[in-house]
Amino acid sequence: MTDLVASGVTIYSTCRSSLGYHEQHHLRRLRETAGWVEGAGYRGALIYSDNTSSDPLMAAQVAIASTDSFVPLVAIQPIDLSPFALARSVSSLAHLYGRRIDINFVSGGFSRDLAVQGDTASHDARYERLTEYATVVMELLTGGMVNFAGEYYNFRRARLSAPVPVDLFPTAYVSGSSPACLQTSEALGVTQLSFPLPPEDHVGPDVPKSKFGRGISVGILAREDSAEAWRIAHQRFPADPEGAARMKLLISAGVSSWQPQLASVPIPDEAPGQTYWLVPFRYHHTFCPYLVGNYDEVAQALTTYLNGGIRTFVLDLPMEPEDLWNARIAIERAVAAMDGAGSPPHAAA
Repeated sequence: MTDLVASGVTIYSTCRSSLGYHEQHHLRRLRETAGWVEGAGYRGALIYSDNTSSDPLMAAQVAIASTDSFVPLVAIQPIDLSPFALARSVSSLAHLYGRRIDINFVSGGFSRDLAVQGDTASHDARYERLTEYATVVMELLTGGMVNFAGEYYNFRRARLSAPVPVDLFPTAYVSGSSPACLQTSEALGVTQLSFPLPPEDHVGPDVPKSKFGRGISVGILAREDSAEAWRIAHQRFPADPEGAARMKLLISAGVSSWQPQLASVPIPDEAPGQTYWLVPFRYHHTFCPYLVGNYDEVAQALTTYLNGGIRTFVLDLPMEPEDLWNARIAIERAVAAMDGAGSPPHAAA
């Protein structure tokens, strides 16, 4: 396998965290997916968080205990957990298991989840809060004495009894596509994760870019034969009118900027020769666009993203191990074809 780390490229997948399954099935599938991801040589997988999900840190612990090198990318938002509690959990996992977790800082979530917890902060205010939150967390993890006086958090002489070892320090990201998210990314000095527009649009000269690097959350369905990839895609993600209605309702009640942005992309459901595919998003199967085609077709789209500065890929939930292996083939071909291939970029993960 190509050494993607040497090229500064990081791949995560996604683990299901919804509680919509019988608990034993959910536990088995979490362990199974983590094993698939580790076996395919990915860094780890996103464990997301909302009010229908298991606690992401508990799920991360299960995944760590079931694997040897898997790194959970845990989605954390401020109203769910205090900065000190998060820092203590990260430290505890590092010392109990000798393993790291990575952190995906998110500003909010679904509007209904925010309402349940009484969070009425505006979009930009939530990113201001997130900046303070992540600043405190990262300072605590280094083991220093934290004195912090902000609008949302105040700490006096706070310190972890067991700071995280340097070699287990988490890689951090911030999710979003708005100007407020970009500002948070640069204030924290971390990579910005977003849902991508079509390759040429997402990396164009007018697209704001964080100087600390960018990543995308995207699905990849690649196979040796393009017709086979599309057959699988249509089987998994049918154009269901009820799903479209659910997505429109979600967007109308949403608090995020990226959902309307994706919904406004003027690409038809079926466009011959088009690798970028929005049907899984438009019909409420998942929350990201897909790249579908044979290895070279998908690699061409990925190369455009890479040449535009994307270095982190968070792939959608795999249905089978082959999804991960085939996506990796396309990514490796894209890395080999990108500008300056072989030279690690400045934003290496």
